[in-house]
Amino acid sequence: MKKYITGALSVLLIGGMLAGCGTQSSSDNSKGSTGKSTSNNKEVDMIISTLNNPFFVSLKNGAEAEAKKLGIKLVVQNANNDNQTELNLAQTDILKKPAALILDPVDSNAIVTSIKLANKNHIPVFAFDRKPTGGDLETFLGYDAIKAGQVAADALAKVLNEKGKVIEIQGIMGTNVAQDRSKGFEEEIAKFPNIQVVAKQPANFDRAQALNVMTNLIQAHPDVNGVYAANDEMAMGVVSALKARGLTGKVLVVGNDGIKDALDAITAGTLAATNAESPFYEGMQVVDIAKDILDGKQVQPDTTLEGQLVTKDNVDQYWEHLKQIGDPED
Repeated sequence: MKKYITGALSVLLIGGMLAGCGTQSSSDNSKGSTGKSTSNNKEVDMIISTLNNPFFVSLKNGAEAEAKKLGIKLVVQNANNDNQTELNLAQTDILKKPAALILDPVDSNAIVTSIKLANKNHIPVFAFDRKPTGGDLETFLGYDAIKAGQVAADALAKVLNEKGKVIEIQGIMGTNVAQDRSKGFEEEIAKFPNIQVVAKQPANFDRAQALNVMTNLIQAHPDVNGVYAANDEMAMGVVSALKARGLTGKVLVVGNDGIKDALDAITAGTLAATNAESPFYEGMQVVDIAKDILDGKQVQPDTTLEGQLVTKDNVDQYWEHLKQIGDPED
């Protein structure tokens, strides 16, 4: 019954918005050639896939800090890693006709419905971090996920002296980020003939799931030498699983993102490396793009950010970098 009511409400909301489009003239709240909305509402709405992950919490902090600096009214909402929740939030936001709608997809396919609703209502919409598969976007901003996987593969190969057996822990495979990080890793690690990938399994970018997945994989592959986890939350789950089996330092782990726990683990020697992609900086850049859209400026179709490999040799310098950009976690 709960699902039926939710579905019915979604239909009513969509119907109401489409009906509204039919009664408005094309000049009402339409975008100009620059992508600027003529809505009187100056609020910018941002929907994040989850705030249960430190990466996205830091991204939110960066976005809010930049919004305060630029005088933008930013409203951040949490989709709780649920497609229907994200759709419902987007529908509600579109009814308010914000100056811009910013989306971080829970799923690259499911988010298309929300983008098309914004398009029909002439609301500037753009996405970040995870790239949607359809809809008309003002722009997309994110890190190079394929390169991230490649960098991680090279780092893992280096610490293993280019030989051994490794496991790949994948993210949410319905997102382009997980798919591309996996693709980059697998293509690059294949260049090392003496390294064998003995298993790969998703843990959905989740620390607890990664701990359970790794615990099972260790039992199946007790002679494993290294692990690539597609984000640092999963890397920390892997580190915990290895610690429980007395394998800390014996099985080397490389992650991705550069969250605080991962940087601390690198300092402690329990994590070999991470391809750091500052979420705080990404959040800042998202709001900078929103400001350009509000000002009627042309924006690039895509903005690609570059990560940085962090090891024990340069972790202190990376902390200093975070401090310089104003990240409160430094």
